[in-house]
Amino acid sequence: MKKINMRRYSIGIFLIGVSFFAAGCATKVGMFEPQTRFAFPNSNVEPLGQVTAEVSKTTVVVPKAVDKELLDEVMNKALQAKGGDLLINCKINTTTTAYPIPILGPYTTKLTVEGTACKMTVGRQELK
Repeated sequence: MKKINMRRYSIGIFLIGVSFFAAGCATKVGMFEPQTRFAFPNSNVEPLGQVTAEVSKTTVVVPKAVDKELLDEVMNKALQAKGGDLLINCKINTTTTAYPIPILGPYTTKLTVEGTACKMTVGRQELK
């Protein structure tokens, strides 16, 4: 009977585990929003520049759904970069990655926002 080399066996198990983890499946969904908040009719909307923000959440068993709290978190993070009030021409992308680890099945949900941050000044424009 042959003697099993434990070091070689351990390396093989490690490589199989890494290949399972690296073979995760990702799903990407995106949408476009012309503006993220209501711009008042009697306001000046001044573009401040392009912004991008990203938020990730990792869960076990069930993937994290994109809810209002997660969307508000990423929007506020993007607006804080330039000190804006709203985003225009905004692209929102959601990527959910599932890792095939038995029983636990961790999921990572990544929400990315990019658009133009704008500052809105209410009541400064003359209506005709």
